Amino acid sequence: MVEPLSDLTHTQVLDGGDRLRLRTRKIRIEVVAGPSAGLVAELAGPETRIGSAAGNDLVLPDGAVSRHHVTLRIDSIGIRVIDADSRNGTLVDGTRIRDAYARPDSSIVIGNSTLRLRLLDDFVDLPISSRERFGGLLGKSVPMRLLFTVLERVAPTDDTLLIEGETGTGKELVAEAIHEESQRASGPFIVFDCSAVSSNLVESELFGHVRGAFTGAIADRPGALELADQGTLFIDELGELPLELQPKLLRALERFEVRRVGSNTARRVDVRVVAATNRNLADQVARGTFREDLFYRVAVVRVALPPLRERPDDIPMLVEHFQKLLARGRPEVLLPERIVRQFTSQAWPGNVRELRNAVARALSLGVGAHAGVSEPTATPAAGADEIDLSIPFKIARDRITEAFEESYLKSALAATGGNITHAAELAGVDRKLVQRAIKRYGLRGNDE
Repeated sequence: MVEPLSDLTHTQVLDGGDRLRLRTRKIRIEVVAGPSAGLVAELAGPETRIGSAAGNDLVLPDGAVSRHHVTLRIDSIGIRVIDADSRNGTLVDGTRIRDAYARPDSSIVIGNSTLRLRLLDDFVDLPISSRERFGGLLGKSVPMRLLFTVLERVAPTDDTLLIEGETGTGKELVAEAIHEESQRASGPFIVFDCSAVSSNLVESELFGHVRGAFTGAIADRPGALELADQGTLFIDELGELPLELQPKLLRALERFEVRRVGSNTARRVDVRVVAATNRNLADQVARGTFREDLFYRVAVVRVALPPLRERPDDIPMLVEHFQKLLARGRPEVLLPERIVRQFTSQAWPGNVRELRNAVARALSLGVGAHAGVSEPTATPAAGADEIDLSIPFKIARDRITEAFEESYLKSALAATGGNITHAAELAGVDRKLVQRAIKRYGLRGNDE
């Protein structure tokens, strides 16, 4: 029996009882010019990665091709060509693209290589997860089931994992779920955010220090790597790690030992590292801003989280989940179907985090109880006839930003009963930012 989980015509999910299968067509790739001219490959969908580095589905030894240059994805229309922030760009039929569809026999140019693509009639069946939840991650769309398939396999191992994805896609949720489904679940789960620590404190916070190592070091202190011993260390925003500290992290991962700042003694640690980034680390390697050896050590397994705009089928499920979550023991208020449909049709640049905030804002404004707004997630913007050009651009922009910040955090506080900590969690910001906003805009909040 075929159980369609999306409107894809070139891929479909087959119900095999206790296990689902994804039936997908093959892509034929012919290299017609460049160092690999004459090469022909037939690769299974629904997604194929092409680049110069090992680990891609198709590796091209072309010095002008980025490590991960382009992704080909089969969907309901045909073959999508998605440039992966490559150095030299991607051309489809002579036009530089970021995300476009290839026509039959389109000419694709990456670096010094020219490719021709064709969607074959051959189908292959791939195992796919039957889960609709993996830890805190929710989804029944094909992209999420493919993600869950990989996570199910990697979770029981001790392999280092690199999670790639846009802001708000749920990278920390992946790390938590991997930890909970691993043999280290009874050990600590420690989060180290490279972007949240000032550059002069990163080394001490990550590796620890001994008393007297620097001004203010009044006692010995373990770092995140030691605190995660026997458990999992989640290094968020790895691309922000200063270049000079990257060799020290590499040594720690290679030797399973840590040397605190100011100490000559190495300490053994048993820790699994899961890292995340919203940057293209492969591109940073090519630019010389991230060490290649550390990249390969961390990216033993790589997973890419799909942005919300590529999994709209999951939005009703997520809205229902957030409505229950935000009720916090109070009677649940449901958003009307028209609002859910509007949510489903939007692009969501802030991804799942933005959707959660939009649900909270809609609930706090009483959209579920009475007439709502036509665009519940839109930011108020002035029309062209309302713009005062006598005001310098920067001042006008700052005024709009402040008005949005006040309105947004006021709604967040209202949705959480004035609780500063909960409002900060809802907004995905530090509680100090909420405290400053309360003082600046005269908002009401409490620390209870």
